Amino acid sequence: MDWKDGVGTLPGSDLKFRVNEFGALEVITDESEMENVKKATATTTWMVPTAQEVFSEKTGMPFRLKDPVKVEGLQFCENCCQYGNVDECLSGGNYCSQNCARHIKDNRKKKPKLSLKADSKEEEERDEETENKQDGRILRGSQRARRKRRGDSAVLKQGLPPKGKKAWCWASYLEEEKAVAVPAKLFKEYQSFPYNKNGFKVGMKLEGVDPEHQSVYCVLTVAEVCGYRIKLHFDGYSDCYDFWVNADALDIHPVGWCEKTGHKLHPPKGYKEEEFNWQAYLKTCKAQAAPKSLFENQNITVIPSGFRVGMKLEAVDKKNPAFICVATVTDMVDNRFLVHFDNWDESYDYW
Repeated sequence: MDWKDGVGTLPGSDLKFRVNEFGALEVITDESEMENVKKATATTTWMVPTAQEVFSEKTGMPFRLKDPVKVEGLQFCENCCQYGNVDECLSGGNYCSQNCARHIKDNRKKKPKLSLKADSKEEEERDEETENKQDGRILRGSQRARRKRRGDSAVLKQGLPPKGKKAWCWASYLEEEKAVAVPAKLFKEYQSFPYNKNGFKVGMKLEGVDPEHQSVYCVLTVAEVCGYRIKLHFDGYSDCYDFWVNADALDIHPVGWCEKTGHKLHPPKGYKEEEFNWQAYLKTCKAQAAPKSLFENQNITVIPSGFRVGMKLEAVDKKNPAFICVATVTDMVDNRFLVHFDNWDESYDYW
């Protein structure tokens, strides 16, 4: 394209073009408009700020066109991306002013800083997701790992306070805040204090639901006991996936429960599903299976609800509560049923 006085022409064509205020090509439709373009080019030193220039002002980063349009009689500034008369540009450079030339020079001196922490975190998350793809099952390791790394400042931990600091307790906190605790009588029975003893011990083996994939049952080990709470570890996987449950949780079961009820049990990492055997595994690990008497959910009275596997319904997506989606009942355990969203993967399933 040939340019003269701000007007561009194509060889062998009668079409004429101009560069509008947004830096884009525009067809000139009549002669009067072409004359206006020529007058504007002759009288304007620098054009109206474009969208690219606004981007540069807001971000502090110059927006550079890959191939700036060449206009006869005008010079393109590499820093601010404006066009101006050649006579007013700095000699020997593609800049409209000393400020633009200095800005480019300073930027070249600065070397970009590498965010090793961010890079290592991204690599770690990619490795975790790759590591946890087993039998077509993705354990969403990156989300668990992020949750573990970030920590949870809202969790009340029972432990020794740092030297010089008093141990945190509710009584002191309520007095300090001049607040009143919610009366225990306002809570439902299942929300009240547990009266049964927690008999689980560290190292005991059991079966349980993966909280991130609630249709998946895995081999678990008690990693920690705190009051009526137990911390469970996925055998063969990093402890960043560990999670806490109450001792009477409905999602944990004694060894052999999956085989007895016809549920698929995902073995520890490194074991094949068809070759996994609980007795041999316990012997290899020199571990103890958690006694059946510790699982209170084994004594639940089942009341027929009328729901059946395969039935369709509408359900709230717990991960996106604004959505109510078409779902299917895919499993039944005691008085509960598993909700699966049609045409979505199992990571959205819930009981």
